[in-house]
Amino acid sequence: MCPMKSESQAKFESKMKGMIVSVLLVAAVAVSEARSGTHFRYVTEGECPTITNKQDFDPVPVSDGVVEVHNVARKADGNFTDIVGTAVVLEPGVLYVTFSGYIPAEYHVLDTDYESFSAVYNCLQLGPERFEYAWILSRSQTLEQETYDHARQVFANNGIDITAFHSTYQGDDCPYLR
Repeated sequence: MCPMKSESQAKFESKMKGMIVSVLLVAAVAVSEARSGTHFRYVTEGECPTITNKQDFDPVPVSDGVVEVHNVARKADGNFTDIVGTAVVLEPGVLYVTFSGYIPAEYHVLDTDYESFSAVYNCLQLGPERFEYAWILSRSQTLEQETYDHARQVFANNGIDITAFHSTYQGDDCPYLR
């Protein structure tokens, strides 16, 4: 006869099963992207680097440990897109981010000054290939050159190839939260 599980053990196991399913779904999407030739990530051969998350990262939760994530971006056609999601802290510097209609993913916060920039990274290893996302997120249309250089150096210090980084034109018509 098996011993009964506590409520907290059952909740933990349920969360872990959900996370495992999410990881498998991310892997399936990445394989699908690779097969279709549509890459939403930087794909190279090699191992995902060993990174150092911002250990003293302190997001401001909106309620019950949940953090709101709001991304605004300019698409290649010049139009804007924005999305609002939620995140929970998995460990220092690591957020598990969920946007409606998308597969959840980890955001590894490598550095932030909480005022002007955040350096965020994600890498998924599938066999010999790694699928990477890297963002320098800003709260304004431009960054001071010193801040931009610092953010790029954070990636380089973590073994992340910054040669594929490209700037995104923001323009005066870019909608930002104030």
